[in-house]
Amino acid sequence: MRDGAQLSASTFGQGNAGNVTVNALDAVSLTNANILSTVEAGGVGKGGNININAATLSLIDGAQLLTITRGATATQPAGRGNAGDVNVKVTREVDIAGQKNGFLSGIRSFVEPGTVGNGGNITIDSGSFSLRDGAQLSASTFGQGNAGNITVNAAANLTISGKSSDYISGLYVNSQSPTGTTGDIIVTSPRVTLDSSGILNAQSASGNGGNINLQSDLLLVRRGSLISTTAGTAQKGGDGGNIAINSKFLIAIPEENSDITANAFTGKGGSVRINTQGIFGTQFRPQLTPESDITASSTFGVSGIVNINAPDTSFLQNSFTQLPQNLINTNALIANSCIARTKKQQGTFNITGPGGLPNRPLDASVSSYPTGTVRNVQGNSISSSWHKGNPIVEPQAIYKLPNGHLVLSRECS
Repeated sequence: MRDGAQLSASTFGQGNAGNVTVNALDAVSLTNANILSTVEAGGVGKGGNININAATLSLIDGAQLLTITRGATATQPAGRGNAGDVNVKVTREVDIAGQKNGFLSGIRSFVEPGTVGNGGNITIDSGSFSLRDGAQLSASTFGQGNAGNITVNAAANLTISGKSSDYISGLYVNSQSPTGTTGDIIVTSPRVTLDSSGILNAQSASGNGGNINLQSDLLLVRRGSLISTTAGTAQKGGDGGNIAINSKFLIAIPEENSDITANAFTGKGGSVRINTQGIFGTQFRPQLTPESDITASSTFGVSGIVNINAPDTSFLQNSFTQLPQNLINTNALIANSCIARTKKQQGTFNITGPGGLPNRPLDASVSSYPTGTVRNVQGNSISSSWHKGNPIVEPQAIYKLPNGHLVLSRECS
């Protein structure tokens, strides 16, 4: 579908709208086009679901999948009923990108102001998932009802990155309702990347913030990206939502200001619970700073809880910041040196002094190398320096020297 085309199912009176289902053996591609399910103004009933079953899904240049409960018009009262769900099952990739003429590409489910009804859920099962250049997934409520949930399961990888002039790529659940609650964000993928301001955001104007649950093997949070549950964006009450991250590794860059926050305005800050085998580049701080932070604070309320269950990796991080100034000469280590192992010697050679008699105190030393030092081994088989083009002799193992130091080297022939 291209250039303003639209496929829709709506209810204008009393009764439920029908579902919109698209089944394709290969690709479903929308460019500047919409698939729409609505409860229109004056309508009473449930909005229909949008179901996509295909090998790939592409939404480009403002293309959208939408389920909406409409607000009032000049002649009709606000619609009453839940917005439909969006269900996407794709075996390979989902690619959602960009905007056109002020319309961002994405998948949205929302109820407008004055309506009564809950927002629909958005569920995506795919091989890979990419959201970029300002594209968004959002589930929100502005009426009397709850926002829906967003669930994304990507079997290979999930990437959210970039922004346009007006929008930031991300997953958003949002309640601007005085009575409704914010939905949850659930993300599952072996590799999750938030880059260049990518966002996972659950927020409410006055009620409790939604929750974010993330499962991965590797979570990368880069270049100003954000994982946030915030309550009280209208400077009112409500407790911050909870963030639960289970990832083998969580990696950020300290100076890139990528944050994980569960904050509130006057209510209690939410909880952040992280289970990981290694966390690098970010740490807990009481308040947000210009660096990459993990916080659970409240502007005028009680701070929340941050619980990080991870082994101590500070020794690794310190080792990167305390490297010696004098670098090792690798030519000397690999090209011109070897390890002589005494256990391979077949005999011994002892110097007993001139004439086989013990040295007297005033006798001259018989060797220019005093006991306890090691001299270089010189010979035709070992060159004094290595030059480009010479054979490369690879190290064989790690050896422990008498002083306890470990070196990567080879054994002498």
